Order: sequence, then C-alpha cells, then structure tokens
Amino acid sequence: MKALSNTARSWDYTNPLVFMCCFGLVLFLLGSTIVLSLIPTYLPTRPFYEALLPTSKPQNILLELSSNTNLLSGTTLDISNQNIVQNQMQKALSNDQTSFGSSTIRILNATVTTFSRRKRRQTNTANNGLNVIYELVFHRSCTIRCQTKILSLARIKFVSLIITLQSSTSTASDDEVTGDITKISEYWANIRPYKDNAPTVFGVLDTGLPDECQVEQVHILHRHASRYFTTDAFDGGNILRFATKILSTNRNNFLGLLSFLKTWSLDISNDLLVPSGAADGYKSGVNFWNEYGRILYNAQSGQPYYNATNQIKPLVRTSNVQRCYETVLAWTSGFFGPYNTTDKYSLIKLSYDSGYNNTLYGALACRNLFIPSAFTFDQDAMYAYLAPVLANAADRFSSYTNLNLNFTYIDVFAMQSLCAYEYVALGSSDFCSLFTINEWRGYEQALNLAFYNTYGLGNETGRAQGIGYVQELIARLNHQLINISYSSVNSTLDSSETTFPLDQLFYLDMSHDNNIASVLAALSIDYFRENLSTIFPPPSNQHYRVSRMTPFTARLIIEKIGCSSSVPITINSSHTEYSSSSVLKPYKFIRMKLNNGVLPLDTIRGGLCSTGRTDGLCPLNNFLASQTNASVMANFNYVCFGNYTIDSNTVITDGTLFA
Repeated sequence: MKALSNTARSWDYTNPLVFMCCFGLVLFLLGSTIVLSLIPTYLPTRPFYEALLPTSKPQNILLELSSNTNLLSGTTLDISNQNIVQNQMQKALSNDQTSFGSSTIRILNATVTTFSRRKRRQTNTANNGLNVIYELVFHRSCTIRCQTKILSLARIKFVSLIITLQSSTSTASDDEVTGDITKISEYWANIRPYKDNAPTVFGVLDTGLPDECQVEQVHILHRHASRYFTTDAFDGGNILRFATKILSTNRNNFLGLLSFLKTWSLDISNDLLVPSGAADGYKSGVNFWNEYGRILYNAQSGQPYYNATNQIKPLVRTSNVQRCYETVLAWTSGFFGPYNTTDKYSLIKLSYDSGYNNTLYGALACRNLFIPSAFTFDQDAMYAYLAPVLANAADRFSSYTNLNLNFTYIDVFAMQSLCAYEYVALGSSDFCSLFTINEWRGYEQALNLAFYNTYGLGNETGRAQGIGYVQELIARLNHQLINISYSSVNSTLDSSETTFPLDQLFYLDMSHDNNIASVLAALSIDYFRENLSTIFPPPSNQHYRVSRMTPFTARLIIEKIGCSSSVPITINSSHTEYSSSSVLKPYKFIRMKLNNGVLPLDTIRGGLCSTGRTDGLCPLNNFLASQTNASVMANFNYVCFGNYTIDSNTVITDGTLFA
C-alpha cells in the first residue's frame, strides 16, 4: 500500500507537465499548418533560383506594321531591322521610367506575318504584322513580383505600337544602325581617311585638261596624313573623359551592342602620325610623281621616280610639328624614291609656336585668337547642334547597361570620334557599328559649323588666318620676294631666294586642315560661302563639307598651265598625259583641285575669273587681278591685334571685320 501511495503521488506531480507538452505540440502543429498553407500565396510557383535571373523567359507578341512597309509575309528581319524594332520598343519603355525602371529589351527574332484586325466601322482586313520574340532584362533589385508586373505593363505598351521599318532589306535607312565603313566614313569630317573627290564634285562640268595645254608648275598645300587624336578639349579631351568614365565602372554590366566595352581599352595615343598615315603620305608622293612629276621633269620612259642628276634641289617646307614632318618624309620617299631621299631636296621647318609667323599655320600669328585662352574650335555652335541630334543615341546606349550609367551626347560624340581614330590606327573599331547614317550626318555638320565659324568666312579672322599663304602664292607666281610682312608671312625667310625660291617646278608645303580652310576663305572662292544650316538634317546640296575639303592627307593643288591658244577647247573628262613639251606655251592659266575635285574659280569674288569657261581654268592675269584686294579684305592687323569686341548678336559672314 505504501508503494501504491507513492505512485499515485508521482502521477499527481507529472500529470500537469504531460498536459502542457501535449498542448504545446497541438499548438505547434496548428501553427505549422497555417504557415504552410500561406506559402503559395507569398512565394512564386517557379523555383527560387529563377528569381535571381535578371532576364525574362522569351516572350511573344504580335505587333502592327505601318502601312508603308512592304516587306513580304514570312520575311525574317535582318539584324539592322531588328535593331529598329528594338529601338522603338525600348523607347516605349524608356518613356515611363517610373514603371519600368532600367529594364531593357532584347529582340531574339522578328518575322513579318499576316493577321486580321477588326477596326471600328470596318470589316476584317488583312494587314502585315510582326511576330516578335523578345526578352526583358531587369535590374538586379527587381523581385519576381516586380518582374511579373513589368512584363504585364510592357505588353500593354507594346500592343499599341505601330512599327515602322525600312521597305527593302537591301536598302539602308538613314535611321538604321550600320557599320558599313564605305558609307559612314563619308561623314567623318576632318578625321576622314583620304579619298579622292569626284572631279566634278564642286560643280565644274568639264574636268579634262585641254589638248593644247600643259601643266608647267604646281603648288601643293598639303595636310598631314592620318594621326591619333589631339589634346584639344573637344577632341582628345572628350575621348579621355569618356575612357575614364567607362574604365572606372563595373564593365561586366554592358549588354548587347556595348558588350565589347567589357574588354575595351584605349589603345591609341595622341597627336602622332599613325602607320597607315605614313602609307598615305607615301602614296600621295607616288601619285604626284605619276600625275605631275613625269611631265614637269620630262621623265624618260620607265622612270619611276625623280632623277636628281643635274637638278637644283627643290625646297620643301613643313609646319614644325611631328605629324607634318613625318608626312613630308613619307611623301618625299614616294616622289623622290627610296634611296638617299633626303639628299635630293632641302627642308625648312616653320615654327609651330604661338606668336610666330608661319603661313602653314596662319592662326599662330593672330594674337586675338589666343585671348583669353588657347586657340580652339567654336565649340558652342558645335555642341548646340549635336545635343538634339545625338540624344536618341545617348538614350539607346544607356539602355545597354544594368548600371546607373547615363550616356550624354558628348559621350556619343567621343564614341563617334573613337570610331574614326581607331579605324585609321587599328584597322577596325567596334564603335563604328553603333550609329545611324543620320547620326553621322549630324557629326559631320557639327564639325562643318565649327570649321566655318572658326577657320572660314564665319569668323572675323577667317581670311587673316589664310592670307599669308595666298600672299606667298601670288609672290611665287609673280617671281617676287616678300621683304615686308603685314601678315603671317615670315619676311626673314621670304626675302631670300635661298629660303623662298621663285623658280621651282613644284612647291610642297605641309600644313593643316584649318589652314587649307582659311586659304580657301582668303581666296574669296564664294562657292564655299554659305549660311550653314543649324537645322537637322543639313541640306544635301550644301557646298561646305569638311569631309570633302580637309580630310587627312588633303591637298589643295594649284596648277599653272600653259596653252597654245587663249581660248583652249574644253575637254569633258581627264585623260593620261604621256609626254610633255620642253617649249613653254604663251597663254597662261590657273586651275585648282581640292582632293581631285576641280574648283570653280569662276566663283571668285569680283568676276574676273568668270570668263565663260566650264573647266575651272582662269587666265593667270585675271587670277592675279582677282587677288589684288585679298590683303585689304583680310584686314590682318586689325582683326588679329586690334582692341574690339563683337556683340553676341553680330553674325560674321565674310571672314573679316573693319573698325
């Protein structure tokens, strides 16, 4: 009985504990059941790892095509047209950043198809549509619920689109991204690799040399060949800022067309001649021998180069900067031959320092151009033009990254310049596949405006910068030395026949793009006098195009021609000259070519060269007379050293200014 009593007493002690444990177990099971029942509500049905992916599953949508698109049903769009669709769909997203954040779209495939759409008050009509397979790339912070919402809203945005495509897959649209170098390089302005202009490009109809005429003397104002970018703010400055911006980010986040930036590096230097530039300089010298040297020096049959035997050494001049000097070395190797070349000519280097007289860079002698700071482009007009033209490209590139990185129009301008510079330095560039023809046209027009308003008739010093070379040209044609200088002429050099010879058969002066532009202004060739449009797109018939005027290795060639008749019969197109006569002909003419295009000298101010000829020839005496007032019009002393201010509303239209 004592044992039983102890057992009963033990049960009395443990019974409450068991009860509490059982009650706790029931509560735990009940809570677990509730939690498990709520999991489907708050978790996605897809596996958890999929929520970490930044890219959606492929989506399919049928979009309407504009009525003027005539691509056949069943046509799969090429990459160019896919880019057009992608840009239009991305724009629909980009217009509502609040809803879509930094989401971007990728087109995987797009095929033209036929579908029926009922319109109000119309019966069913068959239309061409576009079956698009795409995916969205989300920001990494976008949750599954966020992604689902964006996919739904994006579909609503896309359904309302009417897609516009180019009508033919074989014809490029000006708003289509293209990497065709033969097309886009036409708009690379002053950093375009050299290419001959068509002889008639400047409007001269008959471009052949009359049969009774012969070239007797040639003056070449030559630009240096292709170089790396300069240190100027608008050029190398922009490129270096862009490179710093890209190289300081997490580059693994660049997508699509900008994926190459993951491994890109700035593999080009600054200012110096590139190897392909040296090749272009050599080729220019070879071509000059073939076209002119053989005739000027009455070369023997099969003679490939200049023969220095019994010849007075020609004097060659260059602006004293490395890229010009190296271009001279290349050119002279092509003209004089590869053996002992430097023994066959004399060379003068004209100072490249600010304040010195140098007719091959006339701006150096114009003090007002360097006040208050170093001489450079009129960047205000250039950037004002570029901002709206390149805005779409800036938005497009900003969509190719998951980073909070916005591309500006100045970044885009730098990327366009990198395309041209990398192409001449490396032979190719991934930047060249990023832009539309219209974006390249904008690039060129911005530089046209900068050149015209800085070196041309749109700047009060435009004529003054080029007048020194014009004075030297006139002096050579008149067989006169220059003893006193009122311009960029170095009279110490030009007062001696040792350093300024008057009897050479050809004169080579290695110069710069801006100097050629200023010389054309000082000559008053009004073909290039225009009120350049600041509206995009620029007119197709615009004359002032830097791409045609001053590309790398540009040359302004001035021919002194002798003819047996005062009215030689015009020849429609050029032909090869096989022989020359040692007898000088009595009637002298001047003809000019700019990168192979014959210049219309009948547009020189005053009409003295408007003699009714259609071949660009101007009688020598008429040409000299047409330049009588050139120095007065330049007004060098006043515009370069005078104390004046120009009202912001004043528009310079003739490259000069008078008190």
